[in-house]
Amino acid sequence: MGLDITPLHDEPLGALVRGWDPGQPLDAASRDRISAGLGDHLVLVFRGHRQPTDDELVRFAQSFGPLIKGSEWFRDAGERPEILPVTNAVGEDGIPLGTGGAGPLEWHADYSYVERPGKESFLNAVVLPPDAPCTYFCNQYDALTELPAAKVGEMRGLRAHHSLAEYVERGVNGDEHDLDTGFEAKRRRDEELGIDRPPIPEAEHPVVLTHPDTGREILYVSRGLTRRIMGMSRDDSNALLKEMHQHSTRPERIYAHRWEVGDLVVFDTLGALHRRDAWDPRGTRVMRQLSTSC
Repeated sequence: MGLDITPLHDEPLGALVRGWDPGQPLDAASRDRISAGLGDHLVLVFRGHRQPTDDELVRFAQSFGPLIKGSEWFRDAGERPEILPVTNAVGEDGIPLGTGGAGPLEWHADYSYVERPGKESFLNAVVLPPDAPCTYFCNQYDALTELPAAKVGEMRGLRAHHSLAEYVERGVNGDEHDLDTGFEAKRRRDEELGIDRPPIPEAEHPVVLTHPDTGREILYVSRGLTRRIMGMSRDDSNALLKEMHQHSTRPERIYAHRWEVGDLVVFDTLGALHRRDAWDPRGTRVMRQLSTSC
């Protein structure tokens, strides 16, 4: 497979990939080239190919490791539970056809609330609204290396609690949050159908995390999903997390991806936090999301 990987011009991270054929299994050389590109650029934008089928998308993502079946936690599992539909579309019964509405999504690392968190992520644009929102990425490797050595030393050995629970609770209690729009309606539907879904997990991870493939260290906390630093007072934990968030998301560290239909963005979800803008809810956005497991 003749892949062309070109760094994005004047961006702090990211590269454009052309030459991918979704109909062909990924050979070892192409897989290694993509992995090397992720190591160099953290975010790879695949563009110019035809839209892959669900099976082709799963086959491609599985080339990089076992896939998390996150759609089961969000009660959106279809024929391929490895694919999480991220959309504000709703069915004729008024129940959302996927996870999320049209609101903003805070900085996070996919599946950081899982014991074996997301390692690489795959996000594919199927339908975009006229005012398609950007997705932003920031570099958590650089965020760590650019901290004072004394600060990094203080954080070594610290662990943080990651959880999605408060978003689900807000949805259940009527204080709607974008990530869990319609979650309670999906829960009732599954109960009526006798479908049993696993609960959304929670997990603790080191604040300074080592990437399992490269051995590189990462600042592994996010504003969206890290709830507290274990062993610290609430005030001290909040202060440290706020300091790290502001440090990680300085403008010079951020790449803003402007979507085109068919784009497949593959990214290092351990080393590149991401977030999303809001958009006019009268427009429909349909994305397919997958993640490998550490």
